[in-house]
Amino acid sequence: MKIATRAYIWFSLLLIVWLTACGTQTQGDSSGNSNPNPSPLSGKTVTYASSDEVFLNPERGFRIGVQFGYGIGSRSMTGLDLSGMRGRGYSMIHAYISLEPFQNGPIAEDYLAQLRQRFAQMRQAGVKASVRFWYAWGGTATVPKSRILQHIEQLGPLLKENTDVISVMQAGFVGAWGEWHSHSGLSDQDKREIFQALARVVPQERKIQLRYVEALRLFAPQGFSEAQAFDAQQIASRLGHHNDCFMVNQSDAGTYAWNDPQRTADRNYLAEISKYMPVGGEMCGDVPEAGSDPYNRRTPEGQLAELARFHWSFIANDFGNVERWRQWGIYDTIARKLGYRLALVQSVVPEVAAGGRLRLSLTLRNEGWAAPYNPRPVRIVLRNPQSGQVYAIPVNAEPRRWYAGSQQTLQVDQPLPAGIPAGSYEVLLHLPDGHPSLAARPEYAIRLANPGVWEAHTGYNRLNQTVRVP
Repeated sequence: MKIATRAYIWFSLLLIVWLTACGTQTQGDSSGNSNPNPSPLSGKTVTYASSDEVFLNPERGFRIGVQFGYGIGSRSMTGLDLSGMRGRGYSMIHAYISLEPFQNGPIAEDYLAQLRQRFAQMRQAGVKASVRFWYAWGGTATVPKSRILQHIEQLGPLLKENTDVISVMQAGFVGAWGEWHSHSGLSDQDKREIFQALARVVPQERKIQLRYVEALRLFAPQGFSEAQAFDAQQIASRLGHHNDCFMVNQSDAGTYAWNDPQRTADRNYLAEISKYMPVGGEMCGDVPEAGSDPYNRRTPEGQLAELARFHWSFIANDFGNVERWRQWGIYDTIARKLGYRLALVQSVVPEVAAGGRLRLSLTLRNEGWAAPYNPRPVRIVLRNPQSGQVYAIPVNAEPRRWYAGSQQTLQVDQPLPAGIPAGSYEVLLHLPDGHPSLAARPEYAIRLANPGVWEAHTGYNRLNQTVRVP
């Protein structure tokens, strides 16, 4: 018993030391209010203005649908241009991948090779994709569970190799358009097995979106907590949601139950858990002008409230009545608010890194509708303005918990990097991609919503602060 107690004490001390070395995050409470009273820190204080500029950021925003596979009625993938996507205003696409020719056998190796080429082109173009596999473009799908499971297993290596440019998976495979409706011969248990098979081959760091609240309830009947959402042993940590008939009617074509009281119950259920999930999709029409409007979905304010309530991160702007948003004057608001929109509020940086340690305080606010949904490191960068040499310092913070409307203070107190020469250093914030293959790519780093801080060539955000290393 004494040995166990000593071990616990030593573990606690080591944990405290580790947290101190990495820096800590003081985060807002669940209501989005800023956490009070971070420890005082003397130094130069800089406050930052927010920007209304519309700009690209990874894994969020408007997206466009692309037939990534053979396509409808064609076995050719030629002519698909991914290189110009960012120039057209997209950091993200939706990849529809057809398995229609392989309903009666394994996926052809030459097809898998072509898909690998497409993912490589996407990586080169600086974009990511939500990915969905489908067998039937409309109508009713009839592919048996055994064939679907065979294909998922066959696709496993492809998905693992390209996890870096997959922003989120969609459950796919089942039903018309892979949307989990209109599929004969599959039970709820079959659907659970298909999802679980996909979750085994898709790395844990990526979530899997389901189309309907009814489907989400197959895995989380009562919803789930924040703790479950971040627990890799819980199926909740893999769940996401895509609504592909946003605003077509009051139930969004079955996204929620067709009638009350279950429809309202489904909406409340989704609102509770969407905070912890990637949410995106598209419209497939518009709310009819006639009839009741119990959720105030026919006004600009009502539609913005819907996107905010369910924490949307991305939506198609090449399908549905997007023109109405332009007519209402809310299109740019949606472009800014989709997903995260992180802005500096204040930083405090001492003039000198005394005692061989870097201490600073940095406060950010999320002005978007959702938190980042994929793992992403947080780093303070010290850069010598003469030589350009940079030194990165990791910060113990979790951007996936930077929820909509919240404010968080990052407090850093740790040793300076070994071997750093004496001199004056610029202080910058870097939020790079979490995957090693993209960590140095500036177009995959998060840009902050402040004027005069972003460096497009490095992916760094300038704090407009300096610190002297003695």
